[in-house]
Amino acid sequence: MKDVQKNPWGEKKLYGVCIHPRYGGWFAIRGVLIFPDVQVPSLEQKLPVDCVSTDEKKIQLLNRFNFHWQDWTYRDIIDVEERYSEEQMQYFATPPAERFKLLGLTK
Repeated sequence: MKDVQKNPWGEKKLYGVCIHPRYGGWFAIRGVLIFPDVQVPSLEQKLPVDCVSTDEKKIQLLNRFNFHWQDWTYRDIIDVEERYSEEQMQYFATPPAERFKLLGLTK
């Protein structure tokens, strides 16, 4: 991973993860809209805030996200202002095919 100075994984394939400066990993990017014909040359690109600032924390984050994502601990790699509610955590921990049943709906 290019954001870690001393890569402990070698050539192993890892997935990156977004951490919000206020919400940590307790958010989701659900979609993106692309408008190929819209261009704004004056739009200034801002660099993201590096809220996971040490290599040690970045390595811990990537290990948690790639190898232990189901325990949700990667989401708290930094202090956060707000987390998912218990209901949200139960919903997202439920396989998609079983969510209608969880919500009391039938499919």
